[in-house]
Amino acid sequence: MRVIHLSFLLILIFLSFTPIAQDFEGEIIFSAHHKYTDSTITSIPNLPSKIVYKISGEYVRIEQSTQMGEQIIIFDTLSLMKTIMIYQNGQELAIQLKTEIDSNLIIKTTLLEDSLKIFGFNCNKILWNSYDEQSSSNSYAEIFYTNEIANGYMENFEKINGFPLKYTLVSSGIESTYESTNVTRKNLNPSIFKVDNKTPIYSFDEFKSLMNK
Repeated sequence: MRVIHLSFLLILIFLSFTPIAQDFEGEIIFSAHHKYTDSTITSIPNLPSKIVYKISGEYVRIEQSTQMGEQIIIFDTLSLMKTIMIYQNGQELAIQLKTEIDSNLIIKTTLLEDSLKIFGFNCNKILWNSYDEQSSSNSYAEIFYTNEIANGYMENFEKINGFPLKYTLVSSGIESTYESTNVTRKNLNPSIFKVDNKTPIYSFDEFKSLMNK
């Protein structure tokens, strides 16, 4: 279990955000479906089946449901501080780390003429391609995004001028399709973007040391 948690956190470290300011406040819910690109593999990847984005001001709270349970990320787009909430041995822990842009990524985008209206939001289609010079790995996606919600709240994509509401991403041998099932404007309680004062907070290095004990 310790290895699973640590691997999950290593992936989250490299998710990138952009500081933002815009007027959308509310909740966006995605359904998610995953499969291996190798058709001979019949098992299902252990990735989120549902993701909820709760957005207010400079904050976004991301709730992900997986086979391991619920995982929560709180991100401050101004300070670029990310807080990852996990359960370890029955106790809730918070791991904080500063988000950094991966300089090894080369990203190309191609805007297409296709468009959709999703929950009242006009969405344009874009092809997105990312190449990692260090690992020589490639990821690509077909994305419908709206520029009525800022792109910095979405952790997966750089160089898109809005928030994806529907997309298919192929990366590391896995094809994942995400589709918004509900988009609601509403006022959110500011406390959901804070860590409870009873929850232990660790830096990532402190957490790695804790895992190795």
